[in-house]
Amino acid sequence: MADQIASRTSSDGVSSGSPRPRTIVVGLGNPVLGDDGVGWRVADEVELRLSDAREAGREIPAVVVERLGVGGLQLMEFLTGYEEAILVDAVDFPGRPLGEVRVCSLDELDPYAAGHLDSAHDASLRTALALGHRLGARLPDRIQTVTVQAIRTDEFSEDLSPEIEAAVPAAATAVFELILG
Repeated sequence: MADQIASRTSSDGVSSGSPRPRTIVVGLGNPVLGDDGVGWRVADEVELRLSDAREAGREIPAVVVERLGVGGLQLMEFLTGYEEAILVDAVDFPGRPLGEVRVCSLDELDPYAAGHLDSAHDASLRTALALGHRLGARLPDRIQTVTVQAIRTDEFSEDLSPEIEAAVPAAATAVFELILG
């Protein structure tokens, strides 16, 4: 049984007995809240592109791709142990065009502290990362974000708005370029 577990390969193309990949991509949001599910859709597209590139014989770094509907402390826990993280999420910044894709470091983002908190007792990701550092957690040195401007993030629907759906390939390309460095 242990041999079977050690030889199992995950969707990132890395054997479970191999060292942990350096990079994690996290599609954030809720796939049943309209445009809030864009992070998950981008994660799906990134996984497909990684798989296609590996099948074509391209040398692609090992990457873990996750889809999460958590924030703050729980998200910080998922990032523990990785050197780099790429977070993909819907945002609603004033004055930005619907479907706009932006790439920046977490530090460059305007602080929107309440995003993806599970409860009023949770903390923003910035606060959780600061706490993790103080407690000695091994957290990513580099956290990049790929955001998609959206406004319909609180309606029950599994469908993305047409503008947001159209932004998925561009956001996946941005993530893929960050992975390749």
